[in-house]
Amino acid sequence: MNKYVVKNFIMNDGTRSCQIIHSSLKPVVYPNLYLVSQIVNDKYTASTRLAVAKVIIMLLDYFEKKNIDLEKVINDKCFLAREDIKDIITYMSKRKAKGNIYEFNHREVGSGTKCYRVKIAFKYIKWLCEYLIGSEAHNDSQARLFLKMLNGYTPRKKIADTYYMDDGKAIDSTQKKVLFRYVGANSSSNIYSENVRKRNELIIILLYSLGMRKGELLNLRISDINFDKSTISIMRRHGDIFDTRVNQPVVKTLSRKMKVSEWVIGKVIEYIQTERRNYIGKKPHDFLIISHKGGKQAGLPMSVSSYEKTIQKIREHDPILKEFSGHSLRHTWNYEFSVKIENLNFSLNGLSTELIRSYAMGWTPYSQMSNVYNATYVREQANRILALVQDRIQNELKELVNE
Repeated sequence: MNKYVVKNFIMNDGTRSCQIIHSSLKPVVYPNLYLVSQIVNDKYTASTRLAVAKVIIMLLDYFEKKNIDLEKVINDKCFLAREDIKDIITYMSKRKAKGNIYEFNHREVGSGTKCYRVKIAFKYIKWLCEYLIGSEAHNDSQARLFLKMLNGYTPRKKIADTYYMDDGKAIDSTQKKVLFRYVGANSSSNIYSENVRKRNELIIILLYSLGMRKGELLNLRISDINFDKSTISIMRRHGDIFDTRVNQPVVKTLSRKMKVSEWVIGKVIEYIQTERRNYIGKKPHDFLIISHKGGKQAGLPMSVSSYEKTIQKIREHDPILKEFSGHSLRHTWNYEFSVKIENLNFSLNGLSTELIRSYAMGWTPYSQMSNVYNATYVREQANRILALVQDRIQNELKELVNE
């Protein structure tokens, strides 16, 4: 049984927060003080605070298993040994087993996840040192050595050796056909029950046509849509008091207004007038995507977990889509944007394609994020150019060899 759990809650002003609780109900003072004082609401999203809390719980669980009283160790200025630090890194790198976040198996998590967990764990330990012993954390020679050792063992995220060999995260034309065969509302191969087909088709259409994040999709309101001008506004609403979801889906990027086709608007209208109307009932709100479950959940804004289950069903249905996620369509949008804008026959009036991309994705102007999301297109173009270079090298070599 887990001794520590995270409880999510909504404050009166709509702010989402969380608290670490011990099964014995004894106070969990310092971890919660860290969350309140360091992971502050105006700087971090609720999902980030939750992620930090879960890492701290892993750390607390480790210390209980090893029978280490971290507060006492710091106050007594004994500090952790090098072996303890290495052991923490190993513990944090183990992939969680199903059903229990604190039971681990032999497999390791990815390097990015490992790096994130260890950084959070070490940040908490360093903060606790500075909080408990104050200036001595930097004046005491043993304390300084310990903090230096933590810094030295903090992993640095690096680009994988296989970066250029990995397939891009965008889905290809074959995968697209399979995807829409399974989610098309009128498809005979649709994998969903009839009462959710229009909704789930609309989810995929919006993700594909706008490159939206799941938080942007689930945060979308009917009032954000201008049906006459065929535009959809993606708006930041952190701490929305009208959103009843404890795990609030949020827009992480900048707010913006996106032009969409009349066909997409037609799909939105079709969903609103059919499936959505059947479930909204006596719980009027204007969040576009809603729950189609029975009981108390019927008609409420769709939760993140329900969205994930909807996407998971696609992954599990066909091996060709086993790596698919909603976020795959954000990568796909960036690939399609690069290909299609290259073939446009009209002037961009001096605007760069990267500025347009940044606007569409909600990034700051000329963001470097396109390097992440446009990897597939970059690789294709690099190989196209390299092929031309190789042709010239080949011709030169032929002449040299035959001299």
